[in-house]
Amino acid sequence: MAQKNSKNKKKLFFGSAFSALAVLLTLIFGNSQNNYIAESAENIFYDQFFKWTTEVIDSTGEKDGVIMESTPYNDQNIIIADIDEKSLLKFGHYYNWDRSIHAKVIENLGEGGAAAIAFDILFKDADFGKRKGEQCQEILKQLDPDTSHVKLFTQIHSYYNYDSMLVEATRNSNICIVSFLLNDTTHYRNKSDWYNLSTWERAKEVGFSSTFELNQADKPQEIESRPLLDNVFPELANAGTRVGAVNAYPDNDGTIRRINLLYKFPRVKEDKLAPQRIYGALSLMTILHLFHKDPKDIQIKMGKYIDIGKPFGIYRDSVGEYHTTFPNFTYPMFLSLRDKMKQIKESGVQKASQVETSYKTSVSRNNDGQIVFNIFVEENQHLSATLSNVLRKLPENIFDKLKTSESVELDSGFTMTKSDETEGVYVIKNEDDDENYITPSVLKTIHLNEYAYKDLKIGEHKHLSRSMDISYDKAKNKWSASIHFFTNQILQDISNASDQQIASIKPGEELRFGPYKRIPINDHGRFLIKYKGRFNDLKPETRAFKHISYYDIYRDHKNLDQYAGKTVILGSSVSALFDIVNGPHEENIPAILVHANIIKNVLEDDYMTILNENYQRIAVIVLAIICMLIGVYFRSFVSLILTIGIAVLYTLFAYICFKHNIYIGVSKQLLAIITPNIIAMVVQAYFENKEKKFIESSFKQYISPELIDEMVAEGNMPELGGEESNITAYFTDIQGFSTFSEKIGSASKLVELLNEYLTAMTDVLTTKNKGTLDKYEGDAIIAFFGAPMKYDDHARRACNTALDMQSELLRLRKKWFSEGNKWPDVVHNMHMRIGINTGNIVTGNMGSTMRKNYTMMGDEVNLAARLESAAKQYGAYIHVCKNTIDQLTEQNINNQYIYRSLDIIRVVGKDEPVETFELLAYASDANALVLKKLCELWKEARAAYLDMQWDKAIALFTQCLDFEPHLPERDPGSKTCPSQVYIKRCMAYKQNPPAHAGEKWDGIFTATEK
Repeated sequence: MAQKNSKNKKKLFFGSAFSALAVLLTLIFGNSQNNYIAESAENIFYDQFFKWTTEVIDSTGEKDGVIMESTPYNDQNIIIADIDEKSLLKFGHYYNWDRSIHAKVIENLGEGGAAAIAFDILFKDADFGKRKGEQCQEILKQLDPDTSHVKLFTQIHSYYNYDSMLVEATRNSNICIVSFLLNDTTHYRNKSDWYNLSTWERAKEVGFSSTFELNQADKPQEIESRPLLDNVFPELANAGTRVGAVNAYPDNDGTIRRINLLYKFPRVKEDKLAPQRIYGALSLMTILHLFHKDPKDIQIKMGKYIDIGKPFGIYRDSVGEYHTTFPNFTYPMFLSLRDKMKQIKESGVQKASQVETSYKTSVSRNNDGQIVFNIFVEENQHLSATLSNVLRKLPENIFDKLKTSESVELDSGFTMTKSDETEGVYVIKNEDDDENYITPSVLKTIHLNEYAYKDLKIGEHKHLSRSMDISYDKAKNKWSASIHFFTNQILQDISNASDQQIASIKPGEELRFGPYKRIPINDHGRFLIKYKGRFNDLKPETRAFKHISYYDIYRDHKNLDQYAGKTVILGSSVSALFDIVNGPHEENIPAILVHANIIKNVLEDDYMTILNENYQRIAVIVLAIICMLIGVYFRSFVSLILTIGIAVLYTLFAYICFKHNIYIGVSKQLLAIITPNIIAMVVQAYFENKEKKFIESSFKQYISPELIDEMVAEGNMPELGGEESNITAYFTDIQGFSTFSEKIGSASKLVELLNEYLTAMTDVLTTKNKGTLDKYEGDAIIAFFGAPMKYDDHARRACNTALDMQSELLRLRKKWFSEGNKWPDVVHNMHMRIGINTGNIVTGNMGSTMRKNYTMMGDEVNLAARLESAAKQYGAYIHVCKNTIDQLTEQNINNQYIYRSLDIIRVVGKDEPVETFELLAYASDANALVLKKLCELWKEARAAYLDMQWDKAIALFTQCLDFEPHLPERDPGSKTCPSQVYIKRCMAYKQNPPAHAGEKWDGIFTATEK
């Protein structure tokens, strides 16, 4: 045990030492931020996890015929205005488009009520029609040189001034986020080409309304600086509500997994020596626009988050008017929404679906200077100027009068009644019975927005509210709205807003709703993108975002309401325009999807994060320790299986974490699982090989190679100096071997016979039953079981060896007989005697200082030798001491054998008598029935013998002769058998009784020869 513990300590020490070195190297070189190979290895798992999580499921919810969990595609908040193949086919090559196309798209989206229009399109410069105007002037001069066209030149320039159209549409929409590129000087050949783009004056041209001060970030020095503010002309930049960078640089392998949300410009050697500002990415500025957040109110914690606060709110301007923060969502819409939600809750309805909270209402001033309304309640209604004026003057409590009467008289001959078809809707008729429809929320919208339209100019028009409906699930206490920006938490907060809270808002103050938004960033302001869905699929409905052709937006004036409340990103999915990138989940995706996914991540608070490096190190160390211990203490095959299992389970666990938005790292951890385990197995193999060589050198002549392997594997190092333990001694001898040399007649043939016999018997002993060979003494085999390899069933192994040797001898006898006259009859009839005894025996290296043998010593060894020699007096061939039978009984395996009590004998050289048994066969032997019958008769005969009933005993022993397996008449070569011995002994005792009449006889037989 001490040797085993010492060996384990050594293995543990060296395994730990080498594993610690491997883990240290893994931690040093496994940091993906500093090592390209480590980064590439980590990206393999990261990208594969993304591919699994974004795997496309068809519109039926099936994948390969299996119903899958539904995945929400076609985001309800974000639309891609796609410069697609259709648009290029209709409008021609993109670089030949005039900017009036973009202006018209912006106008239509604004008219449709889009919440934001983000440009993933760059407009580098503008000449406001100058170049084309001059070309036209030159053509006119060439065609008609004698006529002056100077008076037409201004009109011509105006006709081609598409840049101004774009700027005007951008400014008027009040929802555009213009893009620019923070570039490098390497994109230009000459300094004169880029210098003006790198200065503080350039920053002032573009404006600072979308920038952060350096002191808004706790570590501004960690933010990347860029030398050029490029690809936008100042007039357009100043026309947008925000401007944002569209930089999206890939990782080393060309894949975009993260982008910088923050940059500094201009680039200076030291931040304190020149003015600088922090610029945000297009996606960040789009979010700030949707949240109506001033960049100066944003808090930036490098390595943690960008705090942008709650997403929705109401506020009062400097004159005290109420507004909401969400674009094109008016304060009356907010009030109508809140009141309708309270009504639904108070009604106790279980489920309310598609309940209208506000209707689309717009206003314009006609050519006569009169205000007119367009109301979309039951249908599109263009109200007359007269009715519009009536509604402006109509009190809100007018609807209360309809509770007591069927109709109410209005000014100018109009009457109002309740609608019989739609609850909450009222019908207004004039004398000609023309019907118009109105609701209390529409009237409130008209009243509350008067400040917004009273100063409208002729021809101008303005939206006062948009259509919006909500639904409610009482069981889940969950709200949803047709404008999907309004999440359940925002709606819950709105429903709980009290009149007192709203009234307490002072001018310049706001009240916010919804969860706090903190966008996670790393130490350098980079955001890890969680991509949604796939793009490269033939079914548009399976894409994460809905793509609408640029051409369709330009041409379609009837379906503009589909853009209400949506964030629309202008860009292209056409590879010919070279705005294609690689994502972790698929290759060749439009770059426009990078910003779309970031916006979606923020709106849904759905962020992918990477586990802190310190926690990853802890995981690496823990896994390494576990797998090192497995390698040290388990056999190689088991260790390999366990290690593979741990690696598979860890990878599965990492994927589950990934699905829950945490990437815990895989490559370093797998390396920490595999490397220490391999090292530990090598250390274990080294020690085992060393031990095996030692054991082989000491024991190869005694035990089988398989047993040596088993000893090494189990760490059972033998005590070579001598150790007492409970084992089983085993002696064999060939009956009458002294006569063999005379009968065989040749020494060489005798050696041949003996070698064949000893080889077969030794194989049975060492290979089959894992016994230990002590020595050969001529034809005798001396062996023992239970040392040096310790096992509890040494008695069973000894008995099995005895029976197996007897069976092997029968096989050899048949073989020798088949060889004809080669061997005399004495060989054909060879018999072997075996003596077995179990007890406390000393084993170890014994001998002189010159030569030692691993052997056994003790009284129990001598007894086993005496039992073997005494067996010939009984005609028995397997003579077993009661100690051995007792151990079989204790282990409850004695029923596996057929044996009989042979005698109580006092062997030569010992005073104490011992009970002995003859082992006959396995219980499963083919001759088992006959042998069991023999044992039954034998038991009765022995009882009569011990009771000194000699005649009865003689009769019973005589019956036993019919079943004796070694009766000389049946078994040539046998001299006698136990029944014959006892018959003779009974006859002798009958003449000379061993005890006087009336005395109790102990039954002990004293042997007179060895």
